[in-house]
Amino acid sequence: MWKHLRHTHADRQERAMRLIDLSHPVDPGMPVWPGTPQPSFADISTIRRDGFAERQLCFSSHTGTHIDAASHIIEGGASLDRTSLDRFFGKGALVDLRDVGCPVIDADLLQQSASLSDETEFLLLHTGWSRFWGSDAYNSGFPVLSAEAARWLAASGLKGIGIDAPSFDEAASHHYPVHRIVLEAGIILIENLTALHLLDHCGFFLSVFPLSITGAEACPVRAVAILPPAHLSQQTI
Repeated sequence: MWKHLRHTHADRQERAMRLIDLSHPVDPGMPVWPGTPQPSFADISTIRRDGFAERQLCFSSHTGTHIDAASHIIEGGASLDRTSLDRFFGKGALVDLRDVGCPVIDADLLQQSASLSDETEFLLLHTGWSRFWGSDAYNSGFPVLSAEAARWLAASGLKGIGIDAPSFDEAASHHYPVHRIVLEAGIILIENLTALHLLDHCGFFLSVFPLSITGAEACPVRAVAILPPAHLSQQTI
């Protein structure tokens, strides 16, 4: 009996999906983009005083791990609440760019490194830059896409592109060409991802659902990778 129960438990574990959190926690002391207000939390009610707890949370729509909608850059572009829910979930692929050693990711490099199948809906760029999270180095000198790479991705039919860095455009940019090219194509952008090394050689689905906020041009998300059961982990999904 006990042997049967052990086998049943092991079978359930083997069949279970694995969830990987790709998000940075939101807290008042977290790193933010220069000029962005720090998050602040304040107690509205406490259990000791009121019998229940409630807090007021104040932070920018671009705080931490977040997604950008077209309305972030494009006048009249779709906001997140006007974007179909199916655009926030789909099959993902990871491209490892940690050994590139180049601040600009060009189209040739992406075409050589990214294996996009017809089923790929999200492409995550693993640059390794998240290792600088929490330091002054994080918000400058990070890898970005070239305009040519952005145009190649804009024609790919993807739902979204993510990166483990604070932006897809250079810190000093005022025109934001990569944002503009990709968002105009209806592709959402996911910034400030982390823990992408846990997706090496894995097939996965990606979930980046935002809160339903009217007119939101961006929103923090709990970005989660969903890996297939263990017995399928060596197969493509």
